[in-house]
Amino acid sequence: MAQAQTYPQRYVTETRVGAADMAFRSALFAVTLLCVWTSFNPFPGADQPVQISDAGSSITQLGYSALFATLAAWCFKHQPLRLFFLIRPAMILALSWCVLSIATSWEPSLSARRFMFALVTIGIAGMMLLVPKNARHFASLMAAVALVLLVVSYLGVALRPSLAIHQASDIIEPELAGDWRGVFSHKNGASAAMVIFVFTGLMLRSLGSRPVGILLIALALPFLWFTHSRTAIAELPLVLLISSLGAAVRNPVVGIALTLSIILGLNVLAIGSIYSPSLYAVVETLRLDPTFSGRTDIWKFVVSRIADHPLTGFGFSTFWNTDKVVYGMSQIGWVSSAGTAHNGYLDLALTIGIPGSVLMTFWLVVAPLLDFYRVPHVPASEPLKMFFFRVLLFAAFESCFESSFVQVGAFLLFLVAAGFGLRLMSKLRLSA
Repeated sequence: MAQAQTYPQRYVTETRVGAADMAFRSALFAVTLLCVWTSFNPFPGADQPVQISDAGSSITQLGYSALFATLAAWCFKHQPLRLFFLIRPAMILALSWCVLSIATSWEPSLSARRFMFALVTIGIAGMMLLVPKNARHFASLMAAVALVLLVVSYLGVALRPSLAIHQASDIIEPELAGDWRGVFSHKNGASAAMVIFVFTGLMLRSLGSRPVGILLIALALPFLWFTHSRTAIAELPLVLLISSLGAAVRNPVVGIALTLSIILGLNVLAIGSIYSPSLYAVVETLRLDPTFSGRTDIWKFVVSRIADHPLTGFGFSTFWNTDKVVYGMSQIGWVSSAGTAHNGYLDLALTIGIPGSVLMTFWLVVAPLLDFYRVPHVPASEPLKMFFFRVLLFAAFESCFESSFVQVGAFLLFLVAAGFGLRLMSKLRLSA
């Protein structure tokens, strides 16, 4: 009879601790993503009367605060000094300008509360990146969360379409009837999630988990199509093309200029068509809707309001859905009831001024692009680097037609996380 093999007690203890640590990391990261994606309110009804209020959702505020506190406690015990790598001059300048806009806001207390909520979101974005053990662990957790959300969303469409598909009875946007939103609150949130799930699938495929990556892509693409979000559908191939070109270009000046020229070009074509007959003719030649689904009316209004407060704006995240706009500017028609400017760069200029918009764009878009080209070319870390790069490009391009990246929530969190991820990769050697 063979003698039973024994192991030192220290080895057994360390193995158990390692397994427990990995399980806790996985649970913490997964719960964070699930809560952020669903805003602590999966399958929200859209057919209830809308009340104008600046109180916000107490459930969401408490939930984000709990996530922040939990992640902070975890990071305090796991090399918290790594968080200092995320602090950069561009971030300090951008957030300082936001504080200035609060001081000059027409509703300072509301603006201050929303700024604190944004800081909590930014903190969560940075701390959650430190939770996974390595790039493969990060990708696996992203895939697990994505699959859960996809399965639940498809089940919602099949079993409870009144909660997973926009209905004609929706109070705010009945015209979206038939657009899929799944577990998310709006089709725009659903479409952004599907695009990020596609990027996750590409990352997994490059890391060697080809079947899971293909499954994710195969599930996300049809759902994206049925959201009928033309912006996300059109920009997905654009991001894949530009990210490939950007990765192939070794010169950061050329790569960054390529990205910024597309952002500038999209904004000039869309907003410029309002004021330039030549650009309007180009839009018609391209067979695009010259009103951009009604956005031009909003853009005209926003440009005129920016001219009223060009330096510091109306206050951080303080304009839309406030009493002064909804009721005080009702004479301008339906535009006063709009929820956003449908252009992130205009929304920033509207709320924190033109200098603030420039500073925020530099911090959120330009600085991460610089970090992308600073990351050493290591084949094992390329899939993670490309994932962050694609999320960054998608947010930058989509913000030419939506305001997702200035609304505190999942999309802003992922944009900030992408920038933080590239920052960490440029400063630290991450294990594949």
